[in-house]
Amino acid sequence: MADVDGVAQDQLRSFVERIERLEEEKKTISDDIKDVYAEAKGNGF
Repeated sequence: MADVDGVAQDQLRSFVERIERLEEEKKTISDDIKDVYAEAKGNGF
């Protein structure tokens, strides 16, 4: 049963790490979008 618990913990850790990476990417993309809006606004749009 210990192996099953270890596997479940590894899977959960993997899910959390993937989510954290995706959240970081989402923030970076959001920041990039804000920059594009600011650039467009600065050019009169």
